[in-house]
Amino acid sequence: MEHQDKINFVLDHYKSEVHQDQSSFGKCDFQIYSDYTSDGYKLTVAKYNENILSKDARGIPTINKDPEGSSGKVFLNEHVFHNNYDLSLVFIQELRKGDLSIYIDEEIYEDAMIDSYLEEEYEKLTDLENTDLQEAELAEKDLRDELYDNFI
Repeated sequence: MEHQDKINFVLDHYKSEVHQDQSSFGKCDFQIYSDYTSDGYKLTVAKYNENILSKDARGIPTINKDPEGSSGKVFLNEHVFHNNYDLSLVFIQELRKGDLSIYIDEEIYEDAMIDSYLEEEYEKLTDLENTDLQEAELAEKDLRDELYDNFI
């Protein structure tokens, strides 16, 4: 399977989309983007977007009470990252929740090697499918053997 096909398989499996174009910033459920400290240090923020429609417990879309997003709600210990390895893990963790649109800055996508992590996820998913299939085949064989033993 081709590289892009593997990535598409993973995204389809989790019913998710990944956007890297700047025009998608602020329009996706989860965002990973760079920001700078007041003294010029570059940090990366990974958090849910507060400006989008959310769903209540019944799955009905509701309008967020803070459409301007003015409260910010960025917590240093939860949303701000210094190295890309952690971002890759956060990206995969959020992706696994499914049914999500994710904005990730193109430079961060490359630096964090997201493609590699998506390919690893593809391998895990196909290994799981193969394991489930093998277990099902073994269970079916055991059932046939049991039926045969009971017949004799």
